[in-house]
Amino acid sequence: MQVASWACATCHWSLVRRETTAPYFLLNTPSNTCFSFINQAQHKINSYVEKQTKGKIVGLIQGLKLNIIMILVNYIHFRAQWANPFRVSKTEESSNFSVDKSTTVQVPMMHQLEQYYHYVDMELNCTVLQMDYSENALALFVLPKEGHMEWVEAAMSSKTLKKWNYLLQKGWVELFVPKFSISATYDLGSTLQKMGMRDAFAESADFPGITEDSGLKLSYAFHKAVLHIGEEGTKEGASPEVGSLDQQEVPPLHPVIRLDRAFLLMILEKRTRSVLFLGKLVNPTKQ
Repeated sequence: MQVASWACATCHWSLVRRETTAPYFLLNTPSNTCFSFINQAQHKINSYVEKQTKGKIVGLIQGLKLNIIMILVNYIHFRAQWANPFRVSKTEESSNFSVDKSTTVQVPMMHQLEQYYHYVDMELNCTVLQMDYSENALALFVLPKEGHMEWVEAAMSSKTLKKWNYLLQKGWVELFVPKFSISATYDLGSTLQKMGMRDAFAESADFPGITEDSGLKLSYAFHKAVLHIGEEGTKEGASPEVGSLDQQEVPPLHPVIRLDRAFLLMILEKRTRSVLFLGKLVNPTKQ
């Protein structure tokens, strides 16, 4: 995840480039930008984000207006590989996915028999399955029973996640997951202020880590997240064909989890279980 800010170059503030790197977080102040020329400023920011994400996030900033002081941009393009990648040869190229009671679409459906942490929540009428990435992250798929999506969404909380984490058990699962891309763009200005971050947008805003002068405040805050799910994980490229199950004993009776209707997806940091990404897939054929 990256957070970047641009301030007006026509003003006299003394901006300092500051950069902090963590496994999934980067704070970056790329440059000063002249917001007197809106189209050029918009192009400069969009080009920077597009380059940083290798073309995965395009045209993030749209419809800027005059009198801009500073813009905060947050963009997420998560890239990681599954600890146990799917075999490309096992992917069903055309499989049914139920969008609603009257709409069914055809999607590529990945298939794998593997040991996963999973849990059937009888109280919330949903199935939870954990897929580990090769590094310190994991994906949590939440599949509600038909007609129970709103019920599960309303119950989502840190308490619910802690319960699932405690009750997940490892076992053989025959898993079917659609290949898909999901993205969302938000103007976070009003959202951040409702959450209590009002001073940053006010005339009295104070950013001592950027400048010692007064007058610097946020004008816009944009956010975009892009996630690709495929055989190898959340990054592009061909997945190597892994070997067989090495004669591991697979019980004749094991659960089958087929993500063939709307489900929730979370990306979590393994150690802290912090949520890095939360989304809902309703139609895999649309981004």
